[in-house]
Amino acid sequence: MPWTRTTLRDARRMPWKNGGGTTLELAVDPPGATFDTGFAWRLSTAEVAASGPFSAFPGLERTLLLLAGDGFQLDFGPHGQVRLDRPLDPVHFDGGWPARADLLGGPCRDFNLMADPSRCRARLESRALDRPIRLALDASTTLVFVPWGTVSVPVLDLHLGQGHLLRIEQGAGDLELLPGYGGGAVAILRVD
Repeated sequence: MPWTRTTLRDARRMPWKNGGGTTLELAVDPPGATFDTGFAWRLSTAEVAASGPFSAFPGLERTLLLLAGDGFQLDFGPHGQVRLDRPLDPVHFDGGWPARADLLGGPCRDFNLMADPSRCRARLESRALDRPIRLALDASTTLVFVPWGTVSVPVLDLHLGQGHLLRIEQGAGDLELLPGYGGGAVAILRVD
């Protein structure tokens, strides 16, 4: 099964669309795509250092996970409000909605999936990993991100640390993930 590993050191630093900060792009499809060229999906992490507006991304669906810090309150204007304050509890929203983030404490860090529903179907799940799990692989692209802790992948003789991303293209069979000493967590993305 073809696979690659990306760490935060390998990530591409990109400016936010609204100029308010930067993000670390872990993966994008097609590789090298930008907001100007368009993409099917993109995974990144970002430091949110201050309250302020979110960039608008009409036509994209977004999912956020809190990685570190107290999180923030998202205000979508006429579409309501939601808090991103519990690690591994995803928040989904339309990227075209007007959005403002108000920090609940100090700076925080999030994990961000953006997907174009006209080009792909992206499903993100996250969980603490305190015992082994098995992922059934298929023709989808499968990505495993480690928000904290460590994770072993025995079939690949691979150890994933915090902030590592494993990408598997069109795998077959099962992929066993084992928590490292002290446990870990995973965010699993499947894209068709």
